[in-house]
Amino acid sequence: MSETLLFLTDFFRIDIFVGFGFYSIIYFSLRLLLKNETFITEFDESAVQTVVYGGVIWLCLWVIETFVYYYGLENEIEKNGYYEYLTGKYSYGIWTQSIFWFLLTQLYRIKIIRRFLIFRIIISLFFTITYERFVIIVTSLHKDYLPSNWTMGYNFTLTPYWIFLGWISKILIFILLVMLYHFVIRKIKNALQQNV
Repeated sequence: MSETLLFLTDFFRIDIFVGFGFYSIIYFSLRLLLKNETFITEFDESAVQTVVYGGVIWLCLWVIETFVYYYGLENEIEKNGYYEYLTGKYSYGIWTQSIFWFLLTQLYRIKIIRRFLIFRIIISLFFTITYERFVIIVTSLHKDYLPSNWTMGYNFTLTPYWIFLGWISKILIFILLVMLYHFVIRKIKNALQQNV
């Protein structure tokens, strides 16, 4: 169960929150090109709501994942080590990063941030760098030290082809989820209006 929760939290963080930044580029391009903006604007409102509510779901999943992982540990030594990891000297990095990511998703409630592409892209980029990666990059550059291997734990070489495929997949996954959310909410609103 812990692996499933880890997959879901990573899916929300990487595919939905980062995908929203790539989707935003397409949204602003279409808004400039098309005359009829009503459907695009409504769809974008659903996209923003998906990210905002997705942030709440992500935080809940992350908290549940933390407890499930702790109670899934088999012996007391591992439990004490994990407890120390969550409450010890450097635990602020774990808690701050998660709360920071949650607050980033909630920033989309502010109208000025929703309206400008640059804010959307900058916020989406914050989801790609974890504190661990940030520390690796900073310590690698400290005192002009340049390592010979910049893979940061990856076993494959990133080519422009793979990067492009990753972007396209994130955009498509995000758009499919927003379409599902958009049309389900529309059906619910129509059903409620017919009952009134």
